[in-house]
Amino acid sequence: MVSASCPRLAGVAMRGWRSSCTATLSPGSRPVLAGVAASNCSRTAQQPGRRTLFQQTAPRLRQPPKVKPSEKAPSKQTPVGRNKAAPAPASSVARLPYKPTASSTSPASSSSSSASSSSPSSQQSKQQTKNGKKEEPESLDSLFSQRKLPLVGAALAAGVLGFYIMPLLVTYLSGGCREEHKHEEISPDAVPTGLPPVGAAAFDASLDMPERIMGIRSQRRKLARESTGAVLEVAVGTGRNVGHYIWDPAEFSPNYTRAAALSSGEAIVREGAAITSFTGIDLSGEALGIARTQLRVTVPAVASEIPKKAPTIENDNSKKTNEVVNVLDGKVRLFQGDAMQPLPAPANAASPYYDTVVQTFGLCSVADPVVLLANMAAVVKPDTGRIVLLEHGRGGWSVVNSLLDKYATKHFARFGCWWNRDMAAIVADAQKAVPGLEVVSVKRPGWLQFGTLWRIELRVKGPAGKDVAEKK
Repeated sequence: MVSASCPRLAGVAMRGWRSSCTATLSPGSRPVLAGVAASNCSRTAQQPGRRTLFQQTAPRLRQPPKVKPSEKAPSKQTPVGRNKAAPAPASSVARLPYKPTASSTSPASSSSSSASSSSPSSQQSKQQTKNGKKEEPESLDSLFSQRKLPLVGAALAAGVLGFYIMPLLVTYLSGGCREEHKHEEISPDAVPTGLPPVGAAAFDASLDMPERIMGIRSQRRKLARESTGAVLEVAVGTGRNVGHYIWDPAEFSPNYTRAAALSSGEAIVREGAAITSFTGIDLSGEALGIARTQLRVTVPAVASEIPKKAPTIENDNSKKTNEVVNVLDGKVRLFQGDAMQPLPAPANAASPYYDTVVQTFGLCSVADPVVLLANMAAVVKPDTGRIVLLEHGRGGWSVVNSLLDKYATKHFARFGCWWNRDMAAIVADAQKAVPGLEVVSVKRPGWLQFGTLWRIELRVKGPAGKDVAEKK
């Protein structure tokens, strides 16, 4: 029917001309062709899988437009049999501000590269190039402002550690004593004598800075202010704890009356929170002379009893316990003697025990620390009394203990004590040797001490306390 109405149309399809079919038809045959196409289109719509006459026979009537590199490529692929776009001339390609990668130059990935313009590589290139120039690095002021807190914290930590370590290095690594006080080589088995290797005044002055830096002074204050009642201080030394005790004003203030104190608004210590008597013992006569001066300055009532220029207390090697100070009817006493021998009893004959026995840094400077603990347990009040110790010994870190062992002889040459003794083992041995000795608490205060500072509290369980425990 098509060939009868349009005889030239079949020839056009056979020869495969690339010109338009409508251009070759005569004006009279165009209405017939339009009707044929309309009928074919209606049948094709009813049959989706069937192709029209022009799709079967007619080739592509015109070429697709040329795609420039700068334009976005079509998302659909070109059907098979269609001509591909010719590449654009090299002169028409715009110069890019960065070096294109292999993935960005291929036509297949042009759409993905343009869509992912915010990739890390493109962002980095944008940061590096701004108006054709590289950005300048940040200044020190901007970096410091951004990291102010971490930098300041690190500087403070370094300053604190340096302030703590430098005095220790100067003290412990300088060889101990001065040149005029040189000692022979110290043996690791040397027995402490309880006396400082240098004069008591120089020894006392050398402790000021290390104790302040390492927090020992605050621990002395806390220990002394918890002491109550009748107090015995073993190895009192130069009296470094005397100024920290709370002295009961009713016992040690001259012309003190509670009514007058209340009317004047003076603070009154609570009942049982102050000491009522003080007894100290030490082996060094020179150290006891300094402790006597401390008592005279600290306790107002003692100042009138002890002369300003008191006689010098000489060292006594007889190992006898001699009383060198006794004032206020026995409320304040000092003894020169060896703590390895039996300790003096309280002045009050009504009670042969002390309420608190204090000892600071003494277990490290005696020949047998277990014997010293046994002597203190013999004079403390059972059950209610306390033995309070402040010592230095082995820490909880192996690195710290190795340093203590390495410099133990130098420390012994300067201070006359072994700072690497195991305090936990000493207390355990004393518990085996002394019946009823119990550990109330063990603490390691001071984070700058790395666990080498020990605060130990002991008590002695008497027969009465034992019966009460069995009934419970």
